[in-house]
Amino acid sequence: MLSKKVIFTFSPQNVERPVTYQLIKDYGLWVNILQAKFEPSLGGKLVLELKGEDKQIKEGLNFVRRIGVGIELLEQEVLWDEKKCIDCGACISICPTGVLSLDKETFKLKFDYEKCIVCGNCVEACPLQAIKVIF
Repeated sequence: MLSKKVIFTFSPQNVERPVTYQLIKDYGLWVNILQAKFEPSLGGKLVLELKGEDKQIKEGLNFVRRIGVGIELLEQEVLWDEKKCIDCGACISICPTGVLSLDKETFKLKFDYEKCIVCGNCVEACPLQAIKVIF
């Protein structure tokens, strides 16, 4: 089973399409919504993790393209250098998906890579440049 993170960009004309439902029902994909922001009159963005067989994912993404939804594959990854990090927490509040947190017992930074949408906010917030986006 493969996993891909994608950003779907909706226009006002297709914002009300039940895309996630169709990906699950028609293509047998497992869909995890990581972030969503919609305004019916303006359109919106949906950040998803899709899981399934390669053929299912390709067919599902082709369907999404055919109905006019923009697709961006998240091929980047965030690299956190624990040795450089001083656990200051500057990156925590800026993260839109809650990837970063402080352990309540050790006060050490925790990084949950599965939730990361590679927005880059943490990179900008880190005073020691302990976080980088790699391609």
